[in-house]
Amino acid sequence: MRQLLHRGRWLSQSRCPASHLRLPLSPELARFQERLLAHMAAAQPWLEPELSLADLAQQLGTTPGPLSKVINTGCGQNFNDFVNTCRVAEARRRLADPQFAHYSLVGVALESGFNSKSTFNRVFKKLAGHPPGAVARPKS
Repeated sequence: MRQLLHRGRWLSQSRCPASHLRLPLSPELARFQERLLAHMAAAQPWLEPELSLADLAQQLGTTPGPLSKVINTGCGQNFNDFVNTCRVAEARRRLADPQFAHYSLVGVALESGFNSKSTFNRVFKKLAGHPPGAVARPKS
């Protein structure tokens, strides 16, 4: 079973990459949430810079409405924050990985699914609490 990396910790697929769950979900939405998290862990759709709610819904064989409800209610985040949480976790993993030591910060950002340096810097600081340049990197 793959797990999601969130804020430097591996989370089981049974938790959204959010700090807490807002409201309990109906059994149907809870099953959908499990499906969403399994898909996120297996397919890593956040690596696609142009990923949209409609794209992710299509990958899951549903419509954007129920997907948005699961992300908003079950994960306590909007779609962009949900996806960007995964992207920041991926960037943190890559920044700590010696195989990516020769990558620039922009290179890591692009490889993690961000489509611009400014978005990467803003979102990383918002979610990690510090800019990406403050992350200690291994020597290449």
